[in-house]
Amino acid sequence: MKKQLELLRELEELDLMHKDLASPQYRQIGFKTSKQSIDLVRYIEERRQKLKKKIDPKLLSEYERVLKRYGTRILVQVVKEFCGGCYVKLPAEFATRRSSELLICPNCGRFLYWVK
Repeated sequence: MKKQLELLRELEELDLMHKDLASPQYRQIGFKTSKQSIDLVRYIEERRQKLKKKIDPKLLSEYERVLKRYGTRILVQVVKEFCGGCYVKLPAEFATRRSSELLICPNCGRFLYWVK
C-alpha cells in the first residue's frame, strides 16, 4: 500500500502544478506562456497518464472524487490523531491499521498518511 500512497502523492503534485500553470493568475504575476511552459504542461499530462495506469482503479476513482470535491489537499497528514484536512479526531484503530492499509478519513474522505 505504501507504493500506492507514493503514486497518489506524485499524482497530487502533478495536478497542483498543472492547476497553477493553467490559472490566469500565472500570467498576471509576470509569467509568460513560453515553449518551456508548454513543454512542462505536456510533460505533466504525459506523466499523469502513466501514473494513472499504475494506480489501483478503485483508489484512482476515490482520488478523482476527492479532487473534484476539494480541488486540493487530497492526501493529508495525520497530526496527533487528527485528520489534517478536516481536523476531526480519527478512530484509535487507525493507528494500528496504518502500516497495513491505505486509510481514508471517515469524515472528509481524504487519504491519510503518517510521518514517523
